[in-house]
Amino acid sequence: MHSVQVPPHIPITMSSLKKTALHSLHKSKKAVMAEFAGYDMPISYPGMGVLKEHMHTRQAAGLFDVSHMGQYEIRGADREKFVEYATPIDMQRIAPNQGGLTMLTNAQGGLKDDCIFTKFEDHLYAVLNAGCKDKDMQHLEELRANFKGDVQFVPLERSLVALQGPTAAAILGKYVEGIDKLDFMHAIHKTSIKGIPVQVCRCGYTGEDGFEIAVDDSQAIALTELFLSEGVQLIGLGARDSLRLEAGLNLYGHELSEDINPVMARFMWAISKRRMEEGGFIGYERIKHFRDTPADVPRLRVGVVSTGPVAREHTVVEVDGKVVGELTSGCPSPCLKKNIALGYLDRDLAKKGTEVQLVVRDKRIKAVVTPPPFVAHRYFRKPAQ
Repeated sequence: MHSVQVPPHIPITMSSLKKTALHSLHKSKKAVMAEFAGYDMPISYPGMGVLKEHMHTRQAAGLFDVSHMGQYEIRGADREKFVEYATPIDMQRIAPNQGGLTMLTNAQGGLKDDCIFTKFEDHLYAVLNAGCKDKDMQHLEELRANFKGDVQFVPLERSLVALQGPTAAAILGKYVEGIDKLDFMHAIHKTSIKGIPVQVCRCGYTGEDGFEIAVDDSQAIALTELFLSEGVQLIGLGARDSLRLEAGLNLYGHELSEDINPVMARFMWAISKRRMEEGGFIGYERIKHFRDTPADVPRLRVGVVSTGPVAREHTVVEVDGKVVGELTSGCPSPCLKKNIALGYLDRDLAKKGTEVQLVVRDKRIKAVVTPPPFVAHRYFRKPAQ
């Protein structure tokens, strides 16, 4: 078992922690609980533990409580124009009932958060990271105050669960018609599961096929128990971390921060050609500068694979005794039976096959730069017509 990695936070007393609508269920299942982003959240469950929970998600289906994430509707006639100002997302490329991963940028081209916006008929649906949602909304409110247009934010006080794994579609398909045809990053705004109203999006943060399902707090336990009756296992944040690392996915506060730009993070794939040509979003000039001036981006995000002692966050990376980088996340890979990590490395070394040393407890461990994902993604995408 390895410890879940969490973004930096101010210590909070247990009595002041927020609780999701599934908290009583986690407690009844004797989950190992810990503070995460101001919430009392499950890390793992007895009888399984992080390793078995991880493998169950890769081989069958696991259910994650992600209700601590921020859910908001963005309404108003100018909602798309506003979002294209606050982020580099290309709303012209996103079809109705489709979502897109993007980033909230600052004036210096740094990343305030990574987030998803989904386009519905009369509003946009935003999902923000749990540890960032309050500062994100403060930032968006400040932008709106100076924005000339019709925009409103509506917080959604409801639960969110993530059903992830190769059998997720078959299970959900028993209750929701058309799931087998729903493409990756596409959503159904209003449907129901055994009479329980839900919103479904085919996405997730494990690298597996899966779905994020929004449900009213009052129905969250009933929905979860239905999935458990189908052989789905509850999965905690410990396995969520190792799954996202195997998939090579970033965690805000580790791989992403206000001091890291999308060129450095190799996140430029999320900015379309149109947006980079037209600009008009916060931090555009700086991001364009970083793209066009490699010398001003001395380090790039990389993956590394090693054996022996596990290298974790803040591990120093060396070549021939010289410090050339630092890891931002690391754990043992249950699937690969090796240690994996993400981090930042000097630009000239940030290429596949580069041999480096990781300084772990004053010992130098051999490692090789290996482009993520470490385990192939299995997102569902319909064949091209």
